[in-house]
Amino acid sequence: MMKESFFRRCENSYQMFTEECKRVSEEFSDVKFCVLQCDPRFQNMKQLAEIIEDISEFYNENWLGNADYIHIPDTKTVWENYLKYPIIMAYRENDEEIDILGVSTIKYYQNTANTVNPYYAVPDKRYFEITGILAKYNSDIKNIGKHIYEVVLEALKKYRAILPEFDVIFVADCRNYMSINGASGGARYLRESIDPKIFGKIVGFYTLKNNDKLIEAPTFIAKFNFDDDYHQNREIAFEFHDSPNLFQDMLAIIEESLGNEGICIGVENYDGNDIVTYYELENQSINLDDISIIPNGTDLGNDRQPWPSRKRVKKYE
Repeated sequence: MMKESFFRRCENSYQMFTEECKRVSEEFSDVKFCVLQCDPRFQNMKQLAEIIEDISEFYNENWLGNADYIHIPDTKTVWENYLKYPIIMAYRENDEEIDILGVSTIKYYQNTANTVNPYYAVPDKRYFEITGILAKYNSDIKNIGKHIYEVVLEALKKYRAILPEFDVIFVADCRNYMSINGASGGARYLRESIDPKIFGKIVGFYTLKNNDKLIEAPTFIAKFNFDDDYHQNREIAFEFHDSPNLFQDMLAIIEESLGNEGICIGVENYDGNDIVTYYELENQSINLDDISIIPNGTDLGNDRQPWPSRKRVKKYE
């Protein structure tokens, strides 16, 4: 019998995510966590089209940080993600309108001899990537982001009984202390409340070049481990400074700060016309709790401007 494909088996993950969404939802009186593709509320095509548009608008309204940190998904991108990957969403209903409180898309990949994702170029590796976790700005409901991490990490921890030997990763611009702190806080919340062996570890970083010039800041890659022990307490500070050669200077600071961890020779692959170089660490015991990001203003001056709002007057009729 032909071996079941990784992507076919990944479809079973929707059930795992749905079960965890139901469990976490029980902790709230009026908030529901769901897998968008599986929520009966959004099976009607008109309602689905509206919530897809609203998710794009949610990112537009609530991502108020540096424009380099995240690519705001337009409606077309959210549709494409919907067709390929589970979208985890937290929401509540107010007078039949949907108030989105948090969103994340969980992507999955399989590196083979012929196809490798250049941003995590680990040979013959299957992995899930937690992307775009965003909670509503100034919401009266707190810790939505941590609960999304709870849904995702608990589901994938259980999913290992069905589909073993996959990684769970998270990526963040090296200056993006908010996202890095969010990932660290999500893992710490689970470690303290559910499972003492869940940790987020820095396992490498990547660069993106065009014509031999860095075109964005280096990006950290963290991996979530489900059966780990805390190896040691230590502090690793990445202190950045503004300069005419900012991205290259950031790379030099990262290489200096991680030099003792053993930086492997970079693996180069193309993404279009750009060259992605993935650097894996030999020592992968650096807990996210151990690092600190000191941006010194290098995260400023590039504030993202939201698109003009496209909100409808009446929704979900």
